[in-house]
Amino acid sequence: MSRAPLSRACAALLRRDLVLAWRQRGDIALPVLYALIVATLFPFALGPDLALLQRIAGGVVLLTVLLAMLLALDGLFRGDLEDGSLEQLVLSPQPLAPMLGMKILAHWLTTALPLIVIAPLLASLLHLPAAAMPALLLALLLATPLVSLLGAVLVALTAGTRRSGMLLALMLLPLCVPVMIFAAGALAAAQQGLPWTAPIAWLGAALALAVVLAPLACAAALRIALDA
Repeated sequence: MSRAPLSRACAALLRRDLVLAWRQRGDIALPVLYALIVATLFPFALGPDLALLQRIAGGVVLLTVLLAMLLALDGLFRGDLEDGSLEQLVLSPQPLAPMLGMKILAHWLTTALPLIVIAPLLASLLHLPAAAMPALLLALLLATPLVSLLGAVLVALTAGTRRSGMLLALMLLPLCVPVMIFAAGALAAAQQGLPWTAPIAWLGAALALAVVLAPLACAAALRIALDA
């Protein structure tokens, strides 16, 4: 199969998913509103201790963004499964893995990217030091697509299961723990004035590996789920 038809098919699928997401803008706003509410309530819950807020600000923003992503992760393939387009995608002559990669990219653009855009605002609400802001943004740019790729594999495994949100969260939790550890480690080092590139490098390596393997695993899991 030539490269041009595959590239056009991937671009068309990405454009379709972005248009559908724009028509349902309320679903895009829900994770953003959740993150804003959580970050706004934290200072009220912990009190006006500035040193405490600065110490936990990075971890709170990371955790809030990742939890907000979970709100929309369950619906990654739900619409396509309900209208039958997912089966058509599996049966299409195009390779399934890169097509699913485009769907994961569209999901990240419509779910995680708005959260990354408002992350500086969330950090400022919690008085995160300005010196740690580059580490926070870079950690989010690497951690959020990694979570989307890992979550997509689990969503594909539970595609035929009704009310799979709780099951998905339980399966994704152990996979999110290493991501949180490296991202939080980079932020803690940045706040203390220490070198923070090593945890970021580990996140980048994990993301590069997931970009290659996750769409293939997602395609295999989706075929298993649809055949079951």
